Amino acid sequence: MKISSVLAPVLVAGLLHGGYSQAEEQLGGEHDRSESFEPGKPGGAVLETEEVHAKVSAIDTATRSFTLTDEQGHSRTLQAPPEMRNFEQLRVGDQVRAMIGLERIVQLREPGDTSEDGAAGILATAPEGGKPGLLMAETLEITAVIKAMDSTQRTATLQFADGSQRTVKVRPDVEMKPEYLGRELVLRMTSAVAVSVEAQ
Repeated sequence: MKISSVLAPVLVAGLLHGGYSQAEEQLGGEHDRSESFEPGKPGGAVLETEEVHAKVSAIDTATRSFTLTDEQGHSRTLQAPPEMRNFEQLRVGDQVRAMIGLERIVQLREPGDTSEDGAAGILATAPEGGKPGLLMAETLEITAVIKAMDSTQRTATLQFADGSQRTVKVRPDVEMKPEYLGRELVLRMTSAVAVSVEAQ
């Protein structure tokens, strides 16, 4: 899955892959993914980045929608989100550049450590009268309790604060210790999007 699909609920839903369905084209881009973890220790970190370049090929001012077309000819028609100021400055032929990053860190909470689920973020938009553009970053932290482990299937069942559960795979190098049952896992996701528009 491309990062721009992963980030859709955060912001890219409006600018790159809003209302994405399998029948629609994805805009091309340069994608990079890296992982890091300590062998034998639960958790780790994943960093994904994507850079997208496209040109504005059509604009509908009545509906605040616009079409982007990349160098491969892939096109998407998108709705400008409320955060996108200066929509009226957008012109056919403008070049749109989007830098997207997503970092996911998972770690086993140490006994005695406490924190609450929550989110924090920043938003910066283009000055009034300029070309559309924005910078948005958001960090979301979620905790889950390890409710069950299956050493044969190498899976762990996590229960979240709302009562929902999810079964996840455990890395082959991680020892599934009985004392992990009842412990909390912390998932911290940080997303960042920078979008700039330049006249052709």
